Amino acid sequence: MPLLDFRAYEQERRVLWSEVFEDELIQLHKGGFAHRDLLRPSDIGGQPFDNILLTQKGIRLIDTGISALKEQVGEKLFARFVKQELEEFEKFRGYFLSR
Repeated sequence: MPLLDFRAYEQERRVLWSEVFEDELIQLHKGGFAHRDLLRPSDIGGQPFDNILLTQKGIRLIDTGISALKEQVGEKLFARFVKQELEEFEKFRGYFLSR
């Protein structure tokens, strides 16, 4: 019976979860929605990403109420929010995959 490398299996699952989460985030952006709180602001206590939860159905965000709709904030501001959110996602990916 071959041995199962649980660490490698867990890492593969984390990579898959992060890819699905990224795809979902991009779909939200295409729909004109930016969450705006992947990385917790530095003046709020807690871990940097403690508003992102790993559930049985994948990675989920807690709604913190500071999201933005493109139709309300305009193209330029929305594009800035999306750029910042994607940068924060890359930080989250590194954090999540290194655990």
